Amino acid sequence: MPMATLAEAKSAKRKAAQRLTRVPQVNGIGVERVERGYGLKVNLVENVERGVIPEAVDGVPLRAVVVGRIRRR
Repeated sequence: MPMATLAEAKSAKRKAAQRLTRVPQVNGIGVERVERGYGLKVNLVENVERGVIPEAVDGVPLRAVVVGRIRRR
């Protein structure tokens, strides 16, 4: 998969947010550096079934990580 530019990752982040808004386990989506480009990181409260979170959005790789609930300190 070719590396995504920062602009492509930001655009994919907006689309991912729209697609994943109905997934209750998602508690955040961000842009991160991957290899020589950019990708997306989806923070999850808990694991989800395979296929719920796509591997990529518009060719931008997506990594899902279980981080638990995010609480204000």
